[in-house]
Amino acid sequence: MNTSRHVYIATVCLEKTRWGKREPSFSVSEWLPRFTQDGFDGIELWSYHFSRVDAAEQKRLVAAAPIPIFNSYVTFTDDTAEERSKEAMAIQQLGTRAVKFNVGNDPALLSLYKRNLLQWAETLPAHCKLLCECHPGTLLETPEAAATFHADLDPERYGIIVHVGNTTAAELDTWMQTFGPRVWHLHVQFRRPDSDPSDPVKRIELDKLFAIVREHTFQGTATMEFTRGIGKDENIETIYQNACSDMAYIRSQLT
Repeated sequence: MNTSRHVYIATVCLEKTRWGKREPSFSVSEWLPRFTQDGFDGIELWSYHFSRVDAAEQKRLVAAAPIPIFNSYVTFTDDTAEERSKEAMAIQQLGTRAVKFNVGNDPALLSLYKRNLLQWAETLPAHCKLLCECHPGTLLETPEAAATFHADLDPERYGIIVHVGNTTAAELDTWMQTFGPRVWHLHVQFRRPDSDPSDPVKRIELDKLFAIVREHTFQGTATMEFTRGIGKDENIETIYQNACSDMAYIRSQLT
């Protein structure tokens, strides 16, 4: 199945405990029909929406396989091998096509992170791609560092996630230029009040970002990761409606 240009919703987008206790506050399985009905091509599943739910919910999610992307928070130190093993099993069960990962922030452990990443990859399904979210606060937060890390990794298996909406146009262009066709996935964040694509004036800057994405002939997928309404006193319905609006805009920009 060709998944290029698919637009997914991150289940963490709707999760009010995402940066707190990380205990699921809703059942993803109950939302799956709605996601499909409203035009999303699937989900990027927050790992805790699988690992910290009961067996019945896990069974429902497995029944909905394949899950396009698994949003993992495993770390790659030696003492977290058991956690990585559990997530590998979950990814197997969910038929996941790709898994998002991050490395840590200790320069002395970079080679260890890479070694354990490679070992972990061997336990994942052969078809499962590994997507590096080169996140601020990690050792791979710059294009230069990420390029060095990935230089000897299989370009058919290891790809890059680029953020759109929380980076400047110049930063986005540098990431796209550095990695080219190895940018397989976008994390789109329209959290700020001035990032509302339904407003023609505010959309001007967003259009510039997606113009850069198109200039680099991006052929991958995208996830609506965060939208307006996230923060204090969240309303899941408000957030979801904003996410739907954002999804329609993203799809128009990637067509």
